[in-house]
Amino acid sequence: MRAIINIFCCSVCFLIFSGELFAQRGDGSLYSSYGIGLLSEDNFGQSARLGGVGTAVRSPYFLNQLNPASATSVSAYNFMVDAQVDYRLMNIKTSSEEITINRTNLSLVSFWFRTGRKSAMTLGIMPMSSVDYSFAEKTYFEGSTTPFDKYISGYGDINKIYMNFALDVLPRVTLGVRPYYAFGNINHETYYNTDLVTEGTVESFKMNERDNYNGVGADVGIQFVPYKKEGKQLTIGASYQLPSTLKSTTTSLAYLNDSDSVLYEIPEKNDNVLLGSAIKGGISFQNKNLLIAVDYSHKIFPSEWEDYTNSQRFSLGGEYMPNFYGFKFLERMNFSAGLFYDTGYILSEGSPVESKGGSIGFGFPIQGFTRINLAYQYEQKGTVAQLSREVTHGITLNFNLADIWFQKSGYQ
Repeated sequence: MRAIINIFCCSVCFLIFSGELFAQRGDGSLYSSYGIGLLSEDNFGQSARLGGVGTAVRSPYFLNQLNPASATSVSAYNFMVDAQVDYRLMNIKTSSEEITINRTNLSLVSFWFRTGRKSAMTLGIMPMSSVDYSFAEKTYFEGSTTPFDKYISGYGDINKIYMNFALDVLPRVTLGVRPYYAFGNINHETYYNTDLVTEGTVESFKMNERDNYNGVGADVGIQFVPYKKEGKQLTIGASYQLPSTLKSTTTSLAYLNDSDSVLYEIPEKNDNVLLGSAIKGGISFQNKNLLIAVDYSHKIFPSEWEDYTNSQRFSLGGEYMPNFYGFKFLERMNFSAGLFYDTGYILSEGSPVESKGGSIGFGFPIQGFTRINLAYQYEQKGTVAQLSREVTHGITLNFNLADIWFQKSGYQ
């Protein structure tokens, strides 16, 4: 077991320092062409199986990225490596065509450990936003009636490296803070296919605009247990994503497509991007083998974000685990399900892009406390009248490598 952990940690370190951990293509959604793209909901691991629920969840077995205060809830062991891989099959339907695409991403790597009897810390990396779109349109030279093709695409993401610290300030009150460093780049490319129109007199060329982002921010959270008796527990939780500012550096250039010869390059332009904030609240009830939770979140955007609007998200989820410490395989499995509805934070054709969906999941014990969790997620976003109707079928594979340090074996 220790050898597996060492190999996994070394692999993660290599990926992080290579700087390309989340360089895979992202969502493939046409709606990611707005602003800095589609924003992450932080619903990884257990939350991904529960429809995005987690603000008030205090699981003794699984990590919860939605509320920084939840880190002290894990009690089954004292260290865990958590990683998640996502597969997405997306059907995109517009007024003129319909396509199906698929993507695979490594979306989360985190390392949790106990720092004291009442405190815990998590180190990790996860996405903040994702851009991945492409489409084509007809355009004209001034004074010409002959059209030519213009291909527009964008790709990239913004990620954050974070350190989450949680402390039980009172027997039933926990506070958490998660400072992070955000970084990433987003490329917007436009390819002009002019060969047929100009008969070769004007070569096809491409324009590229690369935005590099970096900055710092923080999330804070609190969880309160007003009722706890005979294995039953009621928890209330809240978290707040503090407004932060990212420094943006934009580089623009144009070059010939066939030879990669640079036609011109615009010097770097620096700007500051003010990020929005989010308030989340939730309530959960759980006993020794059942968890039921409800979440509400409210996103707030600055007035400068013309393509975004304030939005609300509602989530409901539940999980059943017969006996985590049982001897039978089925007893140690966990079964999860959830639903969500989002009023939409992206504006398209003057109206918010709504999304809704659900998830089901299963967890399988492997060896000791190590588990593999598998979830299926369904999401429907937008309408053809806005830009596109996008239906996503997702498979999430979550790895929990966990154990107990400094444990001595006892013999009779």
